[in-house]
Amino acid sequence: MTLRRRLALWYGGVIAVVLAVALTLAYLLHAEAHDSDVDSALGDMADKAQEQIDGELHSGIPIDAVDLSDLSRAIDEPHAAWFVINGKVVATAGEIDLLSFKYAAVTDMLDGWHTSYTTEGRVRTYVVPIGIGHIVTAADLSVIDRANADLRMTYFILLLLGVGLGMATASTIAGSALRPVAAVTETAQEIATSRDFSRRVHVRGDPNDELVVLAKTFDDMLTSLDDAYRQQQRFLGDVSHELRTPLTTIRGNAELLSTSTMSSEQQHESLLRIARESGRLSRLVDELLMLARAEAAEAFAPRAVHLDEIVMETFDELRPIAGGRLRVRWIESAVVDGERDRLKQLVLALVDNALRYTPEPGGVDISLSDDGHDSVLRIEDEGIGIDDADLPKVFDRFYRSTAARRVNSSGSGLGLAIVRWIVERHHGTVRIERRGTRGTVVTVRIPLAAKPAQAAEPKPAAARAAPA
Repeated sequence: MTLRRRLALWYGGVIAVVLAVALTLAYLLHAEAHDSDVDSALGDMADKAQEQIDGELHSGIPIDAVDLSDLSRAIDEPHAAWFVINGKVVATAGEIDLLSFKYAAVTDMLDGWHTSYTTEGRVRTYVVPIGIGHIVTAADLSVIDRANADLRMTYFILLLLGVGLGMATASTIAGSALRPVAAVTETAQEIATSRDFSRRVHVRGDPNDELVVLAKTFDDMLTSLDDAYRQQQRFLGDVSHELRTPLTTIRGNAELLSTSTMSSEQQHESLLRIARESGRLSRLVDELLMLARAEAAEAFAPRAVHLDEIVMETFDELRPIAGGRLRVRWIESAVVDGERDRLKQLVLALVDNALRYTPEPGGVDISLSDDGHDSVLRIEDEGIGIDDADLPKVFDRFYRSTAARRVNSSGSGLGLAIVRWIVERHHGTVRIERRGTRGTVVTVRIPLAAKPAQAAEPKPAAARAAPA
């Protein structure tokens, strides 16, 4: 059953209950008012009959000569009055010959109010004692009962009309209100069929309407999916391109080695090319696996880590290769909550990247400071720099500027993407800027660990300049 139909049924059920209660109360009050009016009229008739009998008896008229024929008409319903002494009717007034009065045997009733149900209809009787006898007043309520039956039918028809109109109105309102949901469903079905994530719902209306907000959120989700899908397509294309180059080189040189016409020097050169491209291919696969783990939201297990120790380890490892071009200008003790291996990879990637794109005799300077909130790692190089047009794209996967390709053709374009992932994983920020007319400045900010850092070994608080 559709939501629209369920809403219509629920709304119809609520209206049915409300109308049933309201109409029932109205009917009961109406019937009670009529019955109360009849009782009041019968009581008035009994009082007037008693006054008339007392007056005639006091005037000397014999009991058997009492006449009630002049008793005034008090109610519209068929009615009658009897003066009964010892079971004998002495005087009457009104329509005493009605069958309903006979069937009810009104003259044989005891004192008080009585309601009798006969085949002719309902009879209301009031018996009041007077002297040696009783005064009996009665009314035939068949007319009232028929009117009440007509009223019940009218109310029942109104109930059916109200429920039907309410359900129709609810269905119309629900259809209008659920139109954004229908649009979302239709768009989702079309996307599932065509895989076209560029489609949008474009529902307009009150921005505070929950369903309009739902449709807008769905559009935003489609935009994210479209971006992710396009990025995935570009990523696959870039991966194919990056893998094809080393594989082609390895295959070509392997085919050359299979021939017997190559000299020993040529064979040695081919083997070197295969080894070089195999290493490049291995690095590329490792980087792709790391990015895959990043997208899989690998669990973050932070510990207190001395970032200054990692910087100095990286300096010691790369100094033999870089020589005097690599310098640590300033370093302060900085403890952060993070993963040591990932932070080591971060520093190593940034320093190696700076050295790779800084031709000799240009240098690379490293500094680490503590600003009270973050550890601030700065790596400044005197390399080829980055054009302003390339700055927004440097963290994109496989993106390499023309200048970077010219200086180093073996790069994969994944290093800075991995750097960004590691920094974001540690809730930090990374920024790359031009350094004047030549060179680049990379600034990484990672929040400091909460003090005291119990898991970390105490370090000297004083800042120091590292040996150049």
